[in-house]
Amino acid sequence: MEKKQENDDYSFMQEQIKKRPINKKKLFKRAFMTGALAIMFGVIASFVFILLEPALTKLVSPKEEKPSISLPEVTLPEEVNEVLPEDMIQEQVELDEKDKPAETIVQNNNIIQKLDLEIEDYQNLYGKLSDLAQEVNESMVVVMGSFSDVDWFSNVYEEQRKVSGLMVADNGRDLYIISNYSALAGATEFEVIFSDDSVCPGTVSAYDKATNLIVISVPLSAIDPEIRANLTYATLGNSNVGIREGDVVLAVGDPMGYSDSVGYGIITSLGSPINTTDHNYKLITTDIYGSRNAEGFLCNTKGQVIGVLNQKYNNSDLSNQISAIGISELKHLIEDLSNQVERPYFGTTLLEITPQAIANGIPEGAFVRKLEMDSPAMEVGIVAGDIITGIDGVHITSAAEAEEKLRHYKPGDEVDVKFMRSAGDEYKEVNVTVTIGQKTE
Repeated sequence: MEKKQENDDYSFMQEQIKKRPINKKKLFKRAFMTGALAIMFGVIASFVFILLEPALTKLVSPKEEKPSISLPEVTLPEEVNEVLPEDMIQEQVELDEKDKPAETIVQNNNIIQKLDLEIEDYQNLYGKLSDLAQEVNESMVVVMGSFSDVDWFSNVYEEQRKVSGLMVADNGRDLYIISNYSALAGATEFEVIFSDDSVCPGTVSAYDKATNLIVISVPLSAIDPEIRANLTYATLGNSNVGIREGDVVLAVGDPMGYSDSVGYGIITSLGSPINTTDHNYKLITTDIYGSRNAEGFLCNTKGQVIGVLNQKYNNSDLSNQISAIGISELKHLIEDLSNQVERPYFGTTLLEITPQAIANGIPEGAFVRKLEMDSPAMEVGIVAGDIITGIDGVHITSAAEAEEKLRHYKPGDEVDVKFMRSAGDEYKEVNVTVTIGQKTE
């Protein structure tokens, strides 16, 4: 009884705690705000990181600049106009020959006619050509591309294609090889096979569809030291000077449609124009009968490469005759592809204007034959039929000059272009500013 009384006395000190009701709406609002702020912070942090990452990376670990390659120019001896003593002696001998009686000349001709060549002489001549082909082959490798595909029954299979490649240069870190693009297009892996059958992985540096050229690079460190010490690079000759119709040439690589084939013949024509977007090339044709899918390289009797085989631009009735794009026009392209240079894109196909047309009142310059759709040139209003006469204040007299001038710009550069447009019986001058684009393939 007393205990109960005691509890009653202290009952006023007892406290009953009640749980506060949860405001779900307010809680959800706070959670939403916290999540939104977290997302906003993440987006801002990512954006700042993207902006600052290149600078921070460069500061912490500066990127090693890739060495570039430069192909040597082949210089030919200049003609000397002055009369040398030996020339005077030669002229005197010629005069003496003229003064000889006709009987002596007839006797000499009879001796020449009696000079018969034996089969062995014929074989020796071709033997020397074969030796020359082997010499050029020392600078060649085999490029193998691996392809994956699916058949009608959804079975995955792999295919491998081999094509000849030409070693042209190295930059101290990588070896560069030019080869046939169409034969390797779509390959997922590349391997390069050297003369000792050793295999090294290759990587596509860049390619150009118009010329069917692809550049494959191989790390020098991946090549066997003995092979690396004896690498032989091809000598790229001059396809504009020093050769003529009738010269003996060799087609090496895959001219007959299979590897390690060779063909001999003569040059039948030089300088047939190949007009492509932003670049003009020259076609060398021969009387060598080969494959319509010929691949490889054209060489002169000095072992110099003067062209890259390309059957695409043959006349339809000469589809099997071996032809090549002149190497002189390809040298800058090979350098740009090897060095992975961002190539400028203007978007025009330019033609030379003949002297006869100029004499008939056509302005001197580069004739715009056609334009690529949505190209930088088209966007500023240049149309087919216009004649480009000036680029950044430099007077242009030919398509070759315009091409050489445009080649030195970079994507994003703004270029002032002056051209003449036909307006009835006269030409009117038009000035525009073109923003150079970037060529992708």
